[in-house]
Amino acid sequence: MYERAAVHLNIVWIAFALLSAAAFAVMAACVRVASLELPQMEVVFFRNFMALLFLLPLLQGRRLSLKTDHFPLHLLRATAGLAAMYLYFYAINSLHLSDALLLNYTSPLFIALFAVCWLKEEWTLPRRVALLISLMSLLLLFRPSAALFSLTGLFGLASGALAGLALSTVKRLSASDDPIAIVVWFALLSSLISVVPMFWLFEWPQTSTWIWLLAIGASGSLGQLGLTWAYQRAPITQVAPLGYSSLFFASVIGFFAWQELPDVWGLMGMLGIVVAGTIVARERTPA
Repeated sequence: MYERAAVHLNIVWIAFALLSAAAFAVMAACVRVASLELPQMEVVFFRNFMALLFLLPLLQGRRLSLKTDHFPLHLLRATAGLAAMYLYFYAINSLHLSDALLLNYTSPLFIALFAVCWLKEEWTLPRRVALLISLMSLLLLFRPSAALFSLTGLFGLASGALAGLALSTVKRLSASDDPIAIVVWFALLSSLISVVPMFWLFEWPQTSTWIWLLAIGASGSLGQLGLTWAYQRAPITQVAPLGYSSLFFASVIGFFAWQELPDVWGLMGMLGIVVAGTIVARERTPA
């Protein structure tokens, strides 16, 4: 009976983690389509604002409070995460869908660096090995003949670094604030910041574009919540590596929607980043 319950629990958190990964890949594809009709800054705003509309009822339903003693950390997380989003959305429109997602998913490697430099964690052997593997993989991805060897590719990599900073801030906040409240704070602050360019760049979306914007907000929120639900049922060291399944979902979408196929060197670089990120994610931080 106990073994059956344990197996059921494993199936549940794995399902939530895979659901999250698929949702983020779908969101990336919807962003690309919506960006054909609207300025990118407007797409960023609606991604955050739609997410806020989806999350507020959940916050109210669970009777959670947004009261916090760490507003500066929430603001840092929102600023870094929003900057990462702008760069990531730009990369989505210029690179293969899976490549843009991959560069954004270098964030665990930067999290390890921020953990050492900012959170004062130990520079362990697994982290050093992961850094070496990731550097070799990035050399494969950014070779002169590759599509990623461009300013857009560097923007995509910068989105991973900024996302790493934002997630490191989440790690600090999670010790005191509720996970759903943290997500709502991000959606709220990001909406307030990203609405500013709308005073100059706003274009009223067409009916078909509203559908894509709603899909962006829904899939983005589902991705965030899926991760939250998975983290509540399993250690982060087990959940995080499954996030890389987004690359598979993005590759499938990219192939069927835009006939995108990575080359052999790109696949090797992608595999290296996945291995390095998994090493970092599965490492248990020393006490």
